[in-house]
Amino acid sequence: MNAEYLWRSIVESVARSNLIFRKKVQIMTDSSRVSIATSTIVCVEAEIKGEVIIKEGCVVHPHVVFDATNGPIYVGENNIFEEFAVIRNNSEGQPMIIGDSNIFQVHSKCSAKYVGSRNVIGVHAHLEDGCSVSDDCSIGPKCRVFSKQNLEPSVAVYGPSNSHRITSTPNLTPTLQLEFLRKILPSYHHLYNKKKVTAAQ
Repeated sequence: MNAEYLWRSIVESVARSNLIFRKKVQIMTDSSRVSIATSTIVCVEAEIKGEVIIKEGCVVHPHVVFDATNGPIYVGENNIFEEFAVIRNNSEGQPMIIGDSNIFQVHSKCSAKYVGSRNVIGVHAHLEDGCSVSDDCSIGPKCRVFSKQNLEPSVAVYGPSNSHRITSTPNLTPTLQLEFLRKILPSYHHLYNKKKVTAAQ
């Protein structure tokens, strides 16, 4: 299948899903550019700029940055964004799409065009501008997926030279980790409120 056709299909599917989501979600901000599901936990120290949709069940730790000033960011369900992760769309108008059940670990950076589902982005790992990561990939600490690179499903990137190998089993969904975080974070952090939203100019 042609890669450009596949990308258009993904964008169209996400657009339909976002339309349904916006109709039913309780908007947690007075800016129509940011929509966060009521079941998603976002700590107030997180920074959200531009058009961002975060769907059900996600957990966003303190000091995470979502920067959608150059293009929208659409986040699926049950993702974990750990402290100081930076999710920045540098695409000049094209959407960044993140699927379900991904973990973005501490100080990871993502400027990818597309991230599928059940991926683990390691500590200080970097997904560079315009790359894409399929499903069940693991990006090791300090490793990179380079600009415009496309990772197939079940690829592990590891080591100082960003070596690749195919893994034999899919990644697990972070169900237990999510359940724990949903219980513990509200006890120690204030949660997101509309004053934290910075609309894109």
